[in-house]
Amino acid sequence: MPKFNYKPDFIPVSTDFIENYMPKANGAYVKVYLLSLHLSMSKGEMTTAQMASILNLIESDVVNALDYWNKEGVLVYSNDNVLFKGAEEVPANNYTDNNNDSVSKKSISQISDEISSNKMLADLCALSQEILGKPLKDKDIETLYWFYDELGLSPEVITILLEYCVSKDKRNMNYIEKVAISWHKNGIVTLEAADKYINAEKEKGNYLYSIKKLLGIDNRNLTKTEETYLKTWHDSYGMDENMVGLAYEYCVAHTNKMSFPYMNSILKRWNEIGIHTIEAAEKDHNDFKNKNNNTNLDVYSDNNVDYDELEKMMQDNM
Repeated sequence: MPKFNYKPDFIPVSTDFIENYMPKANGAYVKVYLLSLHLSMSKGEMTTAQMASILNLIESDVVNALDYWNKEGVLVYSNDNVLFKGAEEVPANNYTDNNNDSVSKKSISQISDEISSNKMLADLCALSQEILGKPLKDKDIETLYWFYDELGLSPEVITILLEYCVSKDKRNMNYIEKVAISWHKNGIVTLEAADKYINAEKEKGNYLYSIKKLLGIDNRNLTKTEETYLKTWHDSYGMDENMVGLAYEYCVAHTNKMSFPYMNSILKRWNEIGIHTIEAAEKDHNDFKNKNNNTNLDVYSDNNVDYDELEKMMQDNM
C-alpha cells in the first residue's frame, strides 16, 4: 500500500491568530506556536527539550507556552499530544456527560425554527453579537444553543458567561465553550453561582496582581510554579497581601534574595500554628529571637535546605 506524505514549504497562519492572539503573547510563546504548527503540518514528533534547543529557549518556556496556547484555545495540549483544530471546530462534540454518553450539537437547520419562535433565544443571539462585537456564524449559534439545551444554562447565565470571557479579552468561541463546560461540571448554572464565581475570580486576580507588585514582578508573567505558590497562599493558607509581604521581608533578611520556597515555609508554618495577622506574626518572630538570646536571626529554621535546588525540583514536577 503506497504511503503519501507532504512536507509543505510554508505553513498557514490564520489571520485570527495574527490579529487576536499574537499581539498580546510573549514572543517566546509565538516561536513555540509556529514550530508546533510546523511539526503538526508535517506530522513530526519532537520532545519539548528538542524544541527548546532549536528555539534557543529553556524547556520550561516551551511547556509553559504549550500550556498557554492550550488555555487560549488555539490548540489542544494533553498527555504530550499537541492537536491543532480548524478555526470552525469546537471541542463539545467530544464532551461526555456523567454517564459517559457522547453529546453532540444540533445543527443550525435543526434549531433555527425554535430560535426564531422563541423570543428569549432570539434575544440571546442578538445580545451575544453585541457582547462579542462580531456577527455570529452558524457554528456560534449552534454552540450557544448547546449551552442552553444540553448544559442547561439559562440565557441570563450564558450572557454572564460571555461577558466574563470578554472581560478576559477572550472572544473565541472555542475558549468560551471550554469555560461553559467547566462551569457546568462545577455546578455554576445559576445567576447566583455565576456571580459568586466571578467575584471570587476577581478577588483572586487582584490578589495575584498585588503580590506581583509587592515582589517586584512587573515585567513578566508568573511561571506556573510561582502561580501555584500564590494560589496556595491564598486558597489553602488564607494569607493576605500583608502577611505575604512580611514573609518576603523575613525571607530577604535571611537569604538576601526572594525565594518562593522559603517564603512558603514561613507562610505554611504560620498557617499551621494559626497565625494570620501581622501582629501575631511579628510577636512569634520576636518570641523566637528572645528564646535564642537574639543570636539566631534564622527565625524559621530551614534545616539547611537548598531552596534553589528545591525550586528547580518543583518546577520539574509541575
